[in-house]
Amino acid sequence: MTEHERRDIAGLTCADWNSGASGPAVLALHGLTNTSEVWRALAEAMPGTRVVAPDLPGRGGSLTTQAGPGLAGHAAEVVRVADEGGLDEVVLVGHSMGGYLAPLVAEKLGSRVRAMVMLDGGVLPEPRWTLRPLVVRAQWKMITRPLGKAFPDGGTFVDQVEGRALARRPDLRPRLLQWASYLLDESGRPRVDSARLIDDAVDTLTGDPTLPLLAALDVPVHVILAEHDGDDSTRPFITDRALEAGRAQLPRLTAERIPANHVTMLFHEATARAVAG
Repeated sequence: MTEHERRDIAGLTCADWNSGASGPAVLALHGLTNTSEVWRALAEAMPGTRVVAPDLPGRGGSLTTQAGPGLAGHAAEVVRVADEGGLDEVVLVGHSMGGYLAPLVAEKLGSRVRAMVMLDGGVLPEPRWTLRPLVVRAQWKMITRPLGKAFPDGGTFVDQVEGRALARRPDLRPRLLQWASYLLDESGRPRVDSARLIDDAVDTLTGDPTLPLLAALDVPVHVILAEHDGDDSTRPFITDRALEAGRAQLPRLTAERIPANHVTMLFHEATARAVAG
């Protein structure tokens, strides 16, 4: 069984799987509305590898952690985790917002980074009017509204918040129940700072691209793209056209597209395969 503990590292609550493993560790960065719990499947697929996943500020156990604004603020806290956690060799993995955060972290860690894998992140989506700052802010105010209420149980949370993503993957429901059991507090309220989430969404989707920061870092950079966005009936979050723009920013970028959506991709075997590779 994969060994696992939660502990404070540099002021962030972190999941630390296989802490005694040798070799490069995986430093895993979650998305906008998630926590470290989303990386459990990856850690279980890599029992001989240390996987450290922080709850980023404003989420989960790090709900009240104070940090600077935007991705830059998150990056400073993650670097502190790497320093205090003794992560001298890391494979950086990021999903969604975490994929856009990862290049900022890599820039600061420098030669300590051995490789990078980004899931529906790093590469910016195609420009469109819905990605203007004011529009993104308005959209995320609506998206985060359900996160401000109490849910009677984890199952209700999963059905109401993630149900569409699981429409064709009911087998993953127990996994998302694990997510919910960690995210919800004793009263059934999600442990998220909605104001922070909204600000982070604006910075992630409308701020300067972070992928070009990797140009000076000579390590493999691989992006895994889902065929669909929020559920299996939608277009991809990152299209092939957007990917080509990303390759123009970082020519050595490699990529693959997998049959999953933005949520279910976290359980696809391609992630562990890419990280191990």
